[in-house]
Amino acid sequence: MMNYFWGLGFGWMLVILLFFLAVFIFWLWMFIEALKKRDTLWIVLLLIGLCTMFAWFFALLYYLLEYTKKEKQKVRRK
Repeated sequence: MMNYFWGLGFGWMLVILLFFLAVFIFWLWMFIEALKKRDTLWIVLLLIGLCTMFAWFFALLYYLLEYTKKEKQKVRRK
């Protein structure tokens, strides 16, 4: 019976670890895009978000406000 609970705990830890890894990769992707554009405000906000555990929030904001705007401009140029 004890072995079942250890496996269950390990499974949840693995799920949580994979979730945070995905969030970090998304943050890193948005950070690199902000660096490419040399957008100082977003670079600072993304770094502050990383230090205050709101990295996911600032990365999502950057994606919704800036990255999608860039994608829409690419479609219009074609």
